[in-house]
Amino acid sequence: MTKRPSLRRISRRSLRTVIIVAAVSASALAIGVVTVAASPGGASYPTPARISCIARYLPTLGGSYGNITAAAANGDAVGLADNTAGAAQPVLWRGGKAQWIPTGLAGSVPSGVNAHGDVVGNSPDGENTLGWFWSGHRTVRLKGTRLKSLGALAPLPAAISNDDIIVGALVTTEGLPNEGDNTRGISENEQAAVWRSPASRPQVLSPLPGDQGAHAYAVAAGGRVGGVSEGSRFQPVIWDRSGKPHALPGLGGGYGIVRAFGPGGIAVGDVVATDGTDHPVMWATDGRLTDLGLPAGSRTAHATGVLPNGVVVGTAQMPAPGGGVLSQAVRWRVAGQPQLLGGQKGLEQTVVADAASAQTAVGYRTDARGGRHPAMWRCAG
Repeated sequence: MTKRPSLRRISRRSLRTVIIVAAVSASALAIGVVTVAASPGGASYPTPARISCIARYLPTLGGSYGNITAAAANGDAVGLADNTAGAAQPVLWRGGKAQWIPTGLAGSVPSGVNAHGDVVGNSPDGENTLGWFWSGHRTVRLKGTRLKSLGALAPLPAAISNDDIIVGALVTTEGLPNEGDNTRGISENEQAAVWRSPASRPQVLSPLPGDQGAHAYAVAAGGRVGGVSEGSRFQPVIWDRSGKPHALPGLGGGYGIVRAFGPGGIAVGDVVATDGTDHPVMWATDGRLTDLGLPAGSRTAHATGVLPNGVVVGTAQMPAPGGGVLSQAVRWRVAGQPQLLGGQKGLEQTVVADAASAQTAVGYRTDARGGRHPAMWRCAG
């Protein structure tokens, strides 16, 4: 029997936790105010900018834990939530209410949702994976393919556009990539792919010349796709509508990834600099790179979305009390001026943020035991 992932501590392999831009409504009940704390433990770096936020928990399916993994511009969000038996179930949050997603497949984990409430995700199939599309109580299994050099490849969807274009990867049928959640070290045997409709066969997106694999993580209106090309270097890439890859510039560290598209065709993601720091960045339509800037004390931050007003959002790894790091939500109104959005000493506050304004966000908050709770923030300023 396949063991369903726990929401107490969700592994990278079982749940895509990279944050994605999302618009949300403000209908949930306010439960308190979260203010970004000063840097913990007497650290010697400057205090980050502070943003006051009203926090609202979103409901589960009767259990204690939940986590939002993706959301759409109309306020719909998806993820996992515990039921009364404590089992994690795939969930669509609509209008502040949690709805079970009956995929008919065990262990389903949503990875993307569009403004029509169409959802994509994956489920385990023994040592392999099944990719699926769900809409209106109908589940469609995405098609895989077979390549002469790699054999059978299974679908692993990551995102879906409003016109139901699905992007992700095709992975070897020995299971999911060991480090395949938008991190360095993902399998070079995976191939980026696009499904032009849920019922179509996948179109393999070629990596950059000389590379062995690729993974797609973002899709824009009109079919442009963003992601990473994998070889001796991991390079940020955009595929045009015909499927041709175009390399984007980085900061010399040998790794970069496109995570989302924004208004006017811009792209956002992160790249590693020569000193090993991982910087949130934005690419203009002509490929010009802008370094958005790391919060003080951080060596790693990712830009994961762009709001309609041009504000960029993402997450940063910040020093934790007693050592280690914690994920904290960030926004950039202006390049070079990161603002933390939901920090609390000792607890992770990861936000999936997007809206018609720059103040509303969804994601999760952890408790003292590391359990995750689906949450909404409304931030001032």
